[in-house]
Amino acid sequence: MSQYAVYIRTKEGAIERTQNVICGFPHISQAQYGSLAPYVHEEPLKGFPESVVLWARSIGPTVGIAPLGARANLGDHIPAA
Repeated sequence: MSQYAVYIRTKEGAIERTQNVICGFPHISQAQYGSLAPYVHEEPLKGFPESVVLWARSIGPTVGIAPLGARANLGDHIPAA
């Protein structure tokens, strides 16, 4: 089962890694990105344990998820929009 760290981005653009972890992710068959919907906006991370986060929104304050220990680019797993 996949595990994801929860991240928060403030309206000022600051990124914070929370203590929360989500296990698994329900499959959303009607969504373009399947089980990762609505987290489709990929951003590289620096200075955090994970190297990439997927945001629910491309800009502004939002919540994101990052596969625990992710070291590779997730672009290989997400279809192009």
